Amino acid sequence: MTERVDLIRQLVPLWHAEMVWAKELIVRAFQLENADDILQIRGRKPIPGTNWSVCTHGIGVDIYKTPAVGGIDFDFDKPDPDVWRLQIFFEKQLNDGVLDYSVYRELAENEELLISSIKEALDAA
Repeated sequence: MTERVDLIRQLVPLWHAEMVWAKELIVRAFQLENADDILQIRGRKPIPGTNWSVCTHGIGVDIYKTPAVGGIDFDFDKPDPDVWRLQIFFEKQLNDGVLDYSVYRELAENEELLISSIKEALDAA
């Protein structure tokens, strides 16, 4: 396994932690019984008391500070990331400064390499 694939594999636990955080934020901020109840509120909304926003889509949500910065985009029926969602998560976290750009530079600057590394990391998991 290459170093770049190992870097992507390190993102998976962060993705899971961010999803747990996002669900808890939704429940508490909107005073819902379950996080997926947010799907009854369609569209983009600021999350009360925070600098975050939520956008519902299909069977999921996108939680973000500004588009493409911070948070996570996930579907409630998919507990694990797929290639597309992990790529979006990578970009959101990199843009938010959560990931060290100097460490992830090669992947950040080469989308084909990023996608192939994500595929390899998820296949090895």
